[in-house]
Amino acid sequence: MKELAIGLYDDLDDQTQPVLTVCPERENIFLIGGHSSGKTTFIKTLLVRLHESLDTDRERDVFILDMGGNLGRYRELNTVAACFDNSNEENIRRVFRTVESKLEKNTRLLNSRQFSEVWDGSDAVKPAHLLLIIDNINSFLADERFEPYQELLTKFCRDGLSKGLSVIITASDLSGGVSRLIGYFSRRFALEGSSDKYLDVFGMRISEPMHCPGRGVTVLGGKPRELQIFLPFMNEEQDLPMFRQALGEITVPTEKLTAFDGDLTEANFFDYLSGEYDGDASGDRPVVGLDYYDHFPVTVDLHEAHSIAIYGKKHFGKTNLLTLLISYIRKNHPDYRIVYFDDGRKQLLELYQRSPKGCFYLTSTEEMYDFLDSFGYAAKMERGVINKSFTEKTNPPTVFVLQNKMLFQSAGGQLLKNVFPRMTAAAEEKKYWFIYSDVRRISNNDRDTESSLNNSIAVAFLLDNIAEFVSDRGSRSVFGEMDPKELRTEYARCELGDGYYYDIESDELKKIKFIKV
Repeated sequence: MKELAIGLYDDLDDQTQPVLTVCPERENIFLIGGHSSGKTTFIKTLLVRLHESLDTDRERDVFILDMGGNLGRYRELNTVAACFDNSNEENIRRVFRTVESKLEKNTRLLNSRQFSEVWDGSDAVKPAHLLLIIDNINSFLADERFEPYQELLTKFCRDGLSKGLSVIITASDLSGGVSRLIGYFSRRFALEGSSDKYLDVFGMRISEPMHCPGRGVTVLGGKPRELQIFLPFMNEEQDLPMFRQALGEITVPTEKLTAFDGDLTEANFFDYLSGEYDGDASGDRPVVGLDYYDHFPVTVDLHEAHSIAIYGKKHFGKTNLLTLLISYIRKNHPDYRIVYFDDGRKQLLELYQRSPKGCFYLTSTEEMYDFLDSFGYAAKMERGVINKSFTEKTNPPTVFVLQNKMLFQSAGGQLLKNVFPRMTAAAEEKKYWFIYSDVRRISNNDRDTESSLNNSIAVAFLLDNIAEFVSDRGSRSVFGEMDPKELRTEYARCELGDGYYYDIESDELKKIKFIKV
């Protein structure tokens, strides 16, 4: 384990200024100080020292939660797996989820041994050293979005060192739960603050050091010592790019967490893609987006999924997703017939106008009944009596885009309850597809109609915050059996345009960044 030089301290006993070192592999580090006192400089210097002595044979993953927004320029350093600010809760969730997963892997490799003995031992396969840095812990603890991760953070601070996880946090004061964490940090530094604060941090009264950025105190050998933190560079603007360039050819086994920055589009799709994707050679697996955690493509298998439902808030991206699906089908299967079932809102009119000849645009349930009957898809039913003169006909592969809100009211009840479910049962043979592009709650609490609709759906999309949706208006949807509490813990809130993919048969739920068209 290497000691890293991060400053100098005053040894008044010997009248010297020895080098101040830390060893992240064997200690958690806590740093407290006021605004512009040098807390972030400490982290920058530590990161530089780590990279000045890279070991290419050992895995070290550094995860930075940059709550102060001052460390972004260091995200490209070789061992920095992630450097996220507080703008996107999902990125914070990904860090905690990744660290937890890597700790579990370390635990298996350690096989009841301490990390320190294996890291310096002769084992051929060594566990990774994980470093979690939170700059401005006060901001993290005060943000209600991050409350689900506070218990896990406490566990990391308490149990991480023995399994290969070190935690470094900076704080402006001990409020908001910081005081509960400090007991798990053996190395403590204080920059510019009152003597009362030093008493709380070190358990002893310490005189105020001179006022100077990077100047502070720590306790070494049971005695208080003044210290001065090194600058990472004399000229960061000039020297940091040169440092990154010098490190550029050094390969380390650190897997970077890529973060979405703005919209995902066809133009930048491959910038965020993890691994390789050769495209859809079959023309039957449209890519709708990337998995939020793994950045793998999320596709819809049209061979298997003949009934697709889209749920979500208004102006949250449902039309964008529908446009993505229909554009794909038009491009790869221009011979398919598309039947648009719209209503007075005319939200499907533009899609219909861009469709090839041979497509249809219907706006009332009566028109839909007549169309299905006359074209030989399904017999019309009037007053509970089926049209006995109905003749089934051969039709081209047909996509029904169903957005008329009357479907979910009494007038469209028979379509959802009987007609479309029967057609869906034969959809694979007949090559029919049903896209319910704006699913709503069934009126009059018609549980039979709800059940018929839910049972017919193969794949569902949700453009909304899933925990809130399930506990409220989605309680009787295909998502209704899920536990809102577990969902709230597992998934962060959605940004506008993001959502979920749910394969009902495999019970697979994925959070998605949808491609914006």
